[in-house]
Amino acid sequence: MIRVDIVTPTKKLVEGAKADWVKIPGHLGELEILPGHRELLTLLTTGPLSFMQDGRERKFAISHGFAEVRKNRVLVMAETAEDAAAIDKARAQSAKKRAEEKLVQGVLNEHEFKKHQLKLQRAIVRQTISS
Repeated sequence: MIRVDIVTPTKKLVEGAKADWVKIPGHLGELEILPGHRELLTLLTTGPLSFMQDGRERKFAISHGFAEVRKNRVLVMAETAEDAAAIDKARAQSAKKRAEEKLVQGVLNEHEFKKHQLKLQRAIVRQTISS
């Protein structure tokens, strides 16, 4: 078993959950963590995080952060994290539409472009995992 903890700067979403496996959105691609995995510290990107607990898959939308794998424990420290069960799909669709509209306008500076691109990525992940 793997112990899973998911935290953001403002809250603990998961503390001490026991999982069979954990999938995290690593900076260079998805990582699947199994019991006995080597120690690892990795950057996370915006994407879905999931783990198998008591025979059911739990899903989260996270954006940027770090994950530490050590002694059958996965600690995820993310900028934002949201449980799929708490996602309002209509709100995610609305956020996606707003971000797409801003990106299409074409009069954004580099900072604004990256900000709306990240909002679009988050909205897409939120929609995907809430299905």
